[in-house]
Amino acid sequence: MFYNSTRKMIYKFISYLKFLIKSTNQHGVHSPFVYNFVTKGLYTKNANSQLIEEFSELKNFNRKEVKVISKIIDYFRVDQILFQNQNTNLQLDQEKKMKLVFVKKPQLLQSLNISSNISPKFFIVVKNIYENKEATAAWLYYLQKTENIVSINTFSFGLIFFRPEQAEEHFIIRV
Repeated sequence: MFYNSTRKMIYKFISYLKFLIKSTNQHGVHSPFVYNFVTKGLYTKNANSQLIEEFSELKNFNRKEVKVISKIIDYFRVDQILFQNQNTNLQLDQEKKMKLVFVKKPQLLQSLNISSNISPKFFIVVKNIYENKEATAAWLYYLQKTENIVSINTFSFGLIFFRPEQAEEHFIIRV
């Protein structure tokens, strides 16, 4: 047990060092969509989403994670948060409400049934993408096999946006 937890800690530490080396801020972003999100969303001073208080799943985050998820919710004006463990039909139509699907572990991404004509008013936030090697591999595999996406890796969270009008891109952003 001690050996496994030590291995996990070492893996996370090494992953974080690699993340710092590869990551960038808004100056390394050439997508207007991502640039606006980073500068007007992630790098804003204040964010206090009321939606966080409504969900017990989001109350277990540390302070930094709460700030980041609040900024995400505020910037995109999320109307509804769906959790991967709910029985949700993710073949969403062209609704006007902005929906966020929260996935606790990257390994659960494979169980999402997402249609190819997904609404751009829908995006996924994945927690624990660097929890262990299997989680990181599941995250990377999902990014590789999914089409028409823009992904943002903030180390704490991975974000997946379905944007058929934009070239597929993957960003690693320091928050």
